[in-house]
Amino acid sequence: MYKEFGISEKIENLAMEAEKNLTEEFAKIDLACTKNSLRVLKAFQKNRISDVHFNQTTGYGYDDIGRDTIEKVFADILKAEDALVRTQFISGTHAITVALFACLRPGDCMLSICRKTI
Repeated sequence: MYKEFGISEKIENLAMEAEKNLTEEFAKIDLACTKNSLRVLKAFQKNRISDVHFNQTTGYGYDDIGRDTIEKVFADILKAEDALVRTQFISGTHAITVALFACLRPGDCMLSICRKTI
């Protein structure tokens, strides 16, 4: 079947056997995907997401129902009390930095304790 791509019949058979052996694992993954998709759909329905939530805004965020509602959707999906969702966050480190700047005032001291494991 894949000889034209330079793949031997032995390798092809090994791949098919591996896929056959992993059928149960693939089924578990598919089930998790289905459950998560339904969770997202339920959150969209609960928060009555419509085309109006995807309209452009001024960028200032005043009375931005799209941003406010998407935060409610994320909170529902993640089973959280609240959520802060911004496309401006560049990375997880950036989000952590913003959270620390919100909690710590100039002159505050933050102590981070780690346990070294062997």
